[in-house]
This record gives sequence, C-alpha cells and structure tokens, in this order.
Amino acid sequence: MSSEVFRPHGRVAGHPIPEIVLRTRRSVMEAANELQVQRARKRRHVGIALLAMGALIFFFAPVLWNAVSDLSNGEHFLDLPVLVLTLFVVFLSAVFAILLVTLRDRAARSDQR
Repeated sequence: MSSEVFRPHGRVAGHPIPEIVLRTRRSVMEAANELQVQRARKRRHVGIALLAMGALIFFFAPVLWNAVSDLSNGEHFLDLPVLVLTLFVVFLSAVFAILLVTLRDRAARSDQR
C-alpha cells in the first residue's frame, strides 16, 4: 500500500480528519444512498405490478362468474364470454410468469454483487 494512504498530504482546514478519509466517507454514503433509492424503486415497481394484476382480477371477476355459470347451464365453450375469459386467464398467467422471472433475475443479479 502507498504511504499516501497512511499519511495524506492534504487536510481540511481546522478539521483533524485527513481529506482522503472524508472523500471515502462521502463516496460510501453516496453509494449507500443510491442502494436505498434502488431498493425503494424496486419495491414500488413490484407494488404497481401487483396492483395492476389485482385490478385485472377484480374487474374480470364478474366475467369469470358469468362464464362459469354459462358453462354450468350448458353453454358451449366457444361462446364469446368464455373465450374472453380464456384469453384473460392466459394473459394473466403470462404476465405473472414474466413478473416472477423478472424478480428472480433481479434477485440473482443483486446476489452476485
């Protein structure tokens, strides 16, 4: 290691701590703040995605109920409400799978760091 690390040339006027220590402390504090902001942003994005999925489920629940009652009353599977419900279930499953894969990849990337 360099002797400059142990005996730095510059000191902040009137401050007993060497300038290199203060710069290191600032950079560590900035990095910690940036990590905290990234975590909050990730939580917010996951919350928005879960809220959107919940809203979709909530708004399509009457369609689901109607389609199930139509199917139990002898309607055909290829009727419009049942097709809409089937497409919705496929779409919702795909979105949920993409969300899970994205979260798993982010967790794996953050574990590697």
